[in-house]
Order: sequence, then structure tokens, then C-alpha cells
Amino acid sequence: MMAVMDARQKALSWGYQVFFQEWNVNLPIHFIIHDRGCISTVRVRRIKHAAYRPGDIERSCAGAIREIRRLDLPDGIYRELWVRGPHRAWYRYLVLKNSIEYLEYGDG
Repeated sequence: MMAVMDARQKALSWGYQVFFQEWNVNLPIHFIIHDRGCISTVRVRRIKHAAYRPGDIERSCAGAIREIRRLDLPDGIYRELWVRGPHRAWYRYLVLKNSIEYLEYGDG
């Protein structure tokens, strides 16, 4: 839960509108962000190793990515995975149907 709270604070510091969600184990997202007309669902993961290439994240966060992809969302709402590494830096990934992409916004 600390990583989720840190991620929410980071989103606010980046200027995003953050819609908090009550903790619900049935949903694979932790919060929703809005920025310049774009809406994204956000799932947070903390990893213990420093391997942040998309392929590395696809392997180490496979279960979370699978859950995010199962969300039935309308077109135009994005799925993101935010990963905090051992040095407390944040890395953001856009979760697509068959791949993930690193987003340039972050301090990693």
C-alpha cells in the first residue's frame, strides 16, 4: 500500500488529476488519472530488481499485466502500469493488447 500512496502523490506532483479508489481486491487498478483530456487507469507494482526494459517488466509483472488487459474499458481509456524500483524511482508503462510501451514521463 505504501507504493500505491507514493504513486498517487507522484501523480499529483506531475499535475495529474487523480481519482482515488477505495481499496478493492476485485479490481486490478489502484487509481485513475486525468491529464489534458486523457484518462488512464493505473496499477502500481513495486519490484526488487533494477530491470526496467519493457520485456523485463512483461516478465516480472506478467500477472498484473494480464489482469489489467482483462479490464473491459471503453475506447479512449488507457491502461498503465507504474513500477517503483529499489531506488524509489518511478517507471510508467502503457499496457496495450499485445505489448507494453515505456512512457517517457517519470523520474526513472
